[in-house]
Amino acid sequence: MSIIPAILLSLTIMVPAYAENVFWRYAVDRYERSVLMDKLEVPSGLNPYEFLAGELGYDAWITRDEKSVVILSEQASSGEVPILCLHKIGDDDNYALTPQRFRELLQYINANGWYMVTDSQYLKKDFSRVPTGLKPIVMGSDDASYGTLIYQTVGDSLTGRVRRFFGKPIMERDSMAAILERYAKKEDNRINFTFYVSFDAVPFRQLDGYKNPGFPYRNIPVVAEKIRYLDNNFILGIHALSHIYAYEMGIHEFAEDVLAAWNVLDEYAGAEALTVQTLAFPFGIENLSAELESLISSLSRNGRRLVGGFDLDNAPAAPPGSLKKPFEVSRINVDNSRWQETLNTLNSINAVSARREIIWETASKRLPNERLLLGAAPSDGVWVLVKDD
Repeated sequence: MSIIPAILLSLTIMVPAYAENVFWRYAVDRYERSVLMDKLEVPSGLNPYEFLAGELGYDAWITRDEKSVVILSEQASSGEVPILCLHKIGDDDNYALTPQRFRELLQYINANGWYMVTDSQYLKKDFSRVPTGLKPIVMGSDDASYGTLIYQTVGDSLTGRVRRFFGKPIMERDSMAAILERYAKKEDNRINFTFYVSFDAVPFRQLDGYKNPGFPYRNIPVVAEKIRYLDNNFILGIHALSHIYAYEMGIHEFAEDVLAAWNVLDEYAGAEALTVQTLAFPFGIENLSAELESLISSLSRNGRRLVGGFDLDNAPAAPPGSLKKPFEVSRINVDNSRWQETLNTLNSINAVSARREIIWETASKRLPNERLLLGAAPSDGVWVLVKDD
């Protein structure tokens, strides 16, 4: 028997396997020149993003395509996320916050490393839009009561005609929405703030000269105008139709009430409220039962389902990677009586700190465009992935 085949087999085994995919870290050298360094060869057969996540110590992660890059972000499993619940703008101690304090809250968030994410981004464990090192925070407002979205009127605020300039309503400068427009940062032309709407009174407390139709306050033109504005510029959420505590109403009746509110929101939006994905339980929800959770999570409208629901228990929320009950998420009530307590909580909380990598895929080793053109913040890691397709 010839020994040549055995020798060839031995040689074949000893030939090293070349990496199909290679990561290079994009950096700047001491002469301020862009360079590629810290080569990472991905072992053959491994998913390159799984490999990079492991090398960087990401226990749980997701990827998201955005334009010319892939964003790999950590699904945080430690720390806490503050989810702040407001109700109205005003001077009352309970369930109101003065306009000045609301401005100060937004200025504080901007100046102290917080980044506003949507309630659904939190629930989907997607912090890919948060630059590395910033702290995710979720904010919203319940009830659609007076002060949240108010237009200037001629005469009484509830019944008077809305003042308009070339057909466009003039918003009160102390309206919650107006303050957000001035002080909150936008993401894809939208402010990550959810208005949870209920229909136990005229939504946003204005009629623009229209006759009050009574509960559930359908077909009010100015309400439709406001709902569409919020759906285009903010986020809408459900706060039930009747605004009655779930266990007081009865869980089956409550589920029907939630679906009815969703229907009215869609009507006002002109067919479908595009941003609706979540529910805020009226008065919160204590010890969410498995049956109620099943009822709410199985609700469907035009093929859409809710992705989560929010309590009002004045506790920080779990990090998304450790979230156990997406329909019983903790929120912190913010009002004048709790103003200093809110600031103390934000100052002392063990906040989640976001981490992400910006990855530019290419077929050859070459420098990407300047990092900011890739959508990377100065704190983000930027990588070139050379793929052997």
